[in-house]
Amino acid sequence: MRSRRSDHPSRKVVVIGAGITGLVAARELVRRSAEVVVLEAAPRTGGKVRTEVVEGATVETGPDSFVTLKPEMLELVKELGMQDELVCTAPDPTVSIYKDGCLVPLPAGMNLVSPTKLLPFAFSTLFSMRGKLRMALEPLLPVGKGLEDESLADFARRRLGTEALDVLVGPMLAGIYAGDPEKMSIKSTFPQLLDMEKRGGLVKSMWLGGPKRARREGITTFMTIKNGLSRVIAALERSLPAGTVRTDCPAQAVRRHGGRWEVVTPQGVFEADAIVAAAPAPALADAVEGLDPELAIRLREIPFVSTATTTLIYDAATFPKLPKGFGFLIPRESGSTLSAATYSSSKFPARSPEGKVVIRAFVGGAGREEPAEGSLTRIEERVREDLHKVLGIKGVSPIAAKTARWIKGNPQYNVGHVRRLERLGSCLKSHPGLILAGCSYWGVGLPDCVRSGRRAAELASSVRSGREHDAVRAGLA
Repeated sequence: MRSRRSDHPSRKVVVIGAGITGLVAARELVRRSAEVVVLEAAPRTGGKVRTEVVEGATVETGPDSFVTLKPEMLELVKELGMQDELVCTAPDPTVSIYKDGCLVPLPAGMNLVSPTKLLPFAFSTLFSMRGKLRMALEPLLPVGKGLEDESLADFARRRLGTEALDVLVGPMLAGIYAGDPEKMSIKSTFPQLLDMEKRGGLVKSMWLGGPKRARREGITTFMTIKNGLSRVIAALERSLPAGTVRTDCPAQAVRRHGGRWEVVTPQGVFEADAIVAAAPAPALADAVEGLDPELAIRLREIPFVSTATTTLIYDAATFPKLPKGFGFLIPRESGSTLSAATYSSSKFPARSPEGKVVIRAFVGGAGREEPAEGSLTRIEERVREDLHKVLGIKGVSPIAAKTARWIKGNPQYNVGHVRRLERLGSCLKSHPGLILAGCSYWGVGLPDCVRSGRRAAELASSVRSGREHDAVRAGLA
């Protein structure tokens, strides 16, 4: 709230949004001796990180795990003293693709988008002989020239062929962003594929790099927290001084007054030397409309799509045996309501009670949002129908279900995303002390959000309250 400046004022920072990005930023700022308040529009913190216990099973309605190849989330868990709560995935990471009415396992050694083992790939029924030959020719193709940006689909067709795009790249990579491969920017979503292309091609890079990747002791590619990722959110909150986080407190307007920042909320006006805006871009656009209409326009240029997750819990005694692996992906051409499903009780057995089969299904995304925007009851009905069709089961009903909708909750990094961020950056030059952070900009995974929160705190820490010439630079964290 508005207060008098002391002779030796500390930095005052308002963080908008109490998802993992905002909470990480707040924690880092407190450690740097800043005075921090976190404003959250919802009645709870955590953003899309939400854990519930259903029939004794730990159910995530948002992300269920994090990738360890990006170390930021794993490092945070250890900093919070939660390393003993880490859970690895089970040893069989097989994923299947739903093709021609059947679940076909990815061939062993399939790494990202190309094979690292010849024989399993050669004998797989997932690809036609023509498709296999087209993928095998990839190392002979020249590097793309003169392309400022390119869609994931165009890149995949150019390097691997149309069949690989439809059967593998689309379901596997586009699904991570709930995106449309025809629109997704390869530069903004999977820049590592562009690097592989320059190093001799995807297949060659996978062959040379895959076998050398040593398995770290006690670390798998994906990990989670035994009793739910919400425990990380709770630990972050506990690391902050009492009263730091204010829920049910949306940022209604952001403005400048007397050389300082002000955030207008239903609970009052909060003054600051810097603002870390970690709310989704559309919500932030509404708050800055009066400050800078062009900035609001630029924020709204980032599209968002709707998704939903439904977790179904079955009695194992009456449920047929699950296929091997962690789950399956469904190409959009199949017409199914589902885009993917995870066998949660197989992927993380420690999070499911004995005698229960837990399956988490994904609905919606770019080009197929309609099912995700229906009623919770209708979503569950459609998920159950399609899941039973894919798994070929009849006469079995779940004993419990949990559905969460994320209406316009998933940012899309479409072709031209880097240019959009550059235009945002140009607007921010007029607003020193305003820092944008979170999944709307540079990465949608939990490690990306942690990195963004840390970077935002670093930028915000460069200002000292009461010293106008020390204004923190604006930027995208």
